[in-house]
Amino acid sequence: MNTSLERLLSTIENTRIEMISLAAVYGYSNPDVVSCSQKLDLLLNDYNNQNAKQ
Repeated sequence: MNTSLERLLSTIENTRIEMISLAAVYGYSNPDVVSCSQKLDLLLNDYNNQNAKQ
């Protein structure tokens, strides 16, 4: 696996952990949790797009 994909996977995992932590404190409908979830969606889409090209 190349370095950029490894970095992207690390960012995905860190964002996922952040989202779970925020949701545990504030609940799933909190704007910060929703924003973090949207960021995670974009990262996952980016990963899927990069993987599809290979």
